[in-house]
Amino acid sequence: MKKKHFIVPALALGLIGGAIAVPNAILADSDVAVTDSATSTAVTQDAGKTTTGDHVVTPQRARDVFDDTFDRKDPVSRFVLDPGYGHLKISAKNTGDSTITFSVVHTDSNKLYVTKTIGAHSSLNWDSLNSFSSGLRSGNYEIQWRAGGDIVHVSAYGVSGQYPSDIQ
Repeated sequence: MKKKHFIVPALALGLIGGAIAVPNAILADSDVAVTDSATSTAVTQDAGKTTTGDHVVTPQRARDVFDDTFDRKDPVSRFVLDPGYGHLKISAKNTGDSTITFSVVHTDSNKLYVTKTIGAHSSLNWDSLNSFSSGLRSGNYEIQWRAGGDIVHVSAYGVSGQYPSDIQ
């Protein structure tokens, strides 16, 4: 009986050791240089961060929520903000000759969050942090794009994040 208990941990250690040895063997023949200092510092850092040389890389908790390009009258961008991702950044570029107005509406409650204008051949970056420091509510949203009856020529995208720093 005692021999069976010894064999299982020995096999497990053998599998783990093989998993570590195989990637190192593969990288040894390639042009990629692996240093012990980079490996050891990454292991000692906080689980949410990775260290590469002198730089700390923190995983971003952000999501692309829309990416639209329009060349028509009265287009609408639709997106969803998931719970916990209420910080929103919108970047838009007006490529047309008319001033564009856009309105961000939470369609579940019909709440109008913001209305902004973008001059002809101009760009605008809007960050919810400047107006709503605690973020926007989760749910369904629309952005209504208008150009005073003219065709809307705009390229726009939106990114939501868990924290304001996630969407910079």
